[in-house]
Amino acid sequence: MLKTHSLIIMIIVFSIGILNSGCSDIFLAQQQPTSTPTKTPKPLPTDTPLFTNTPLPIPSDTPLPTGTSMPEPTITSLPAESTDIPTETLTPMPTATPIPAEPTAISLHTRTPIPTDTPLPTFTPEPIATPTPDVMYKIIHYKVLGENENNGGIFHSGGQHLIFLTVVDINGNGIDGVVIKDANGSSLEVVTGSKGPGKAEITMEWDPYKLYVFADSNGQTTSETSNQMNTAFPHIPDVVGQLGTLENEYSVCPTPDVRCVPPFYNVHFSYEITFQRIN
Repeated sequence: MLKTHSLIIMIIVFSIGILNSGCSDIFLAQQQPTSTPTKTPKPLPTDTPLFTNTPLPIPSDTPLPTGTSMPEPTITSLPAESTDIPTETLTPMPTATPIPAEPTAISLHTRTPIPTDTPLPTFTPEPIATPTPDVMYKIIHYKVLGENENNGGIFHSGGQHLIFLTVVDINGNGIDGVVIKDANGSSLEVVTGSKGPGKAEITMEWDPYKLYVFADSNGQTTSETSNQMNTAFPHIPDVVGQLGTLENEYSVCPTPDVRCVPPFYNVHFSYEITFQRIN
């Protein structure tokens, strides 16, 4: 590239010189008098080519002179980090106390075995005390005799209105001479044995009864008390469903919500009740 520039500069200088020479001759000619020149004018320069078509030499791989080469940039390495920078002193974290490992199977087997010849203590349950009875006579049977049980009917067609009373001992044998009274406070007092061993009958009229055993051959005693027994004012749960079906228009209390408000006048029914001495 430098050789090419130098050649172009030389051609330009040469051309300028030729042009200056021609201009000088023209200027001198104008200064001379108009008389016929005595000198023979110089012939005009021929069309000499400024340069030939000589091909430029292909630059070889010869390195450029060191004097004209571009200096390679010098890479300055960064200075190494200073080691004088103080470092922060970190407080070490406390180390966790290691959790002790679980005992291995070997350590479990090394425990002192329980001697097999020592019998284990046996559990002896405490004896259950026999409760002292609250009363001497308990009710062991109680039933409403309703439709098809009370002498064939309950609607004034042979239906009875009786209380069939029985008192028995602990073995089920009838006990005569037992006095029965009414807890409602009426004057009723019935003694068993008049209708068979330990038996008696009470006709129900208008008064309702709550029966209990008042006394026996040993004197005054204690007893459970029955529900109220009566045809007009019975204990309602005892008679629900016992005094006729729902389809019968004359039935009483076929359900708790149907014809179940006393007093009841159009039915006859009876009771069975049995008291038992417990010792």
